[in-house]
Parts: sequence; structure tokens; C-alpha cells
Amino acid sequence: MGVDREAALEAVRRRLSREGAAHSERVALTARRIAEAYGIDVESAYLAGVLHDWARDLPPDELLQEARMLGIPVTEVDERVPYLLHASVGARLVRREFPGVSDEVVDAIEQHTFGSPEMSGLAMAVYVADSVEPGRTHGSAAVLRSAIGALPLRELFARAYADGLRHLIDSRKLMHPKTLKTWNSIAGGDPS
Repeated sequence: MGVDREAALEAVRRRLSREGAAHSERVALTARRIAEAYGIDVESAYLAGVLHDWARDLPPDELLQEARMLGIPVTEVDERVPYLLHASVGARLVRREFPGVSDEVVDAIEQHTFGSPEMSGLAMAVYVADSVEPGRTHGSAAVLRSAIGALPLRELFARAYADGLRHLIDSRKLMHPKTLKTWNSIAGGDPS
């Protein structure tokens, strides 16, 4: 892997707010638990969880500027809600900051917000971990946490994703085009 997880955790603690760093650590621990349950590399899961919100605390104008400088396409939804760029921007910045990080870890970081029609087990583990880490108290978080290892990973991911979509709809938030593309792949695919 080439990246020391303790050094990554310390870098996150320096970079993010106290709450953001604590969330990242909980995501890392939850991603490791999910990885253990599904036979995924636990060190990669922990590292991706720790680093998943690397760009979370960047101001909106800086996220937009970084995205453009990094060649990340910026949609109308991104313009209106720049925070949505934090995963894509963060993945690119992590690659630059931690040259030894694997492509699979970078992909998991990039996909932790919108998902993707083609996600690795690691990416699904990090997505789910971000949704259900112990600091998450929404109605289905505890149910989804208890389903870790009991459901196939794809089904666990699909349920977590559906839960996120319900939140977007209920709170009348904008939906990114990548979110719709991911959901359509889930809805049209085999959940097992």
C-alpha cells in the first residue's frame, strides 16, 4: 500500500475540523469492520475511510477552483452545491499528498458521495461506512449497521444508497446527475 495509516490519521487530524477528523476515524473503523465481514483488504478499507473526506472542509469557492484546476468536470449542480465536489477533489489531492496510495483507495474516496455504476467491494464498504458510522443517528443507521455481514455487500450498499436518496428527496435537496446514474445501475442490477 505504501501509506502509513497512523501518518494518514495524523494528517487528517491536522487538516480537518475536530468533528471532521472524528467522523473520518469512525468511518475508517467502520470500513475496517465491513472489510473484515466481506473479505476485503482491511488496511485499504481503513486508509480509504480515514482519507475519504480530505477536501471536506475546503470553502465552496476553493472546491470549485480546485476542481477546475484538476480537470474535474463541474456540473450546474456542483456550481450550486460545491460541497458535492469534495469527494472528487479530495481523491485527486490525496493522490498528490500520498503518492503511495493505491488506485483502489483513491477510487473509493472519489466514489464515497455519489457511488458509481462500477464500484469495487472496497468502494462499497467505504460508502456504507460513511453512511452508518456510529456518529450517524438517522433512523436506519442502526438497522444497516446490524446488517453488516448478514446481507450480501451489494444489497447492503443498495439499502444504504436508497436511504441516502430518501434523505435527498425528503429534504428537497438537489440530486447530482452521478447519483441518478448510480441509482439506475442499482435498480436495474442484481442486488446479490
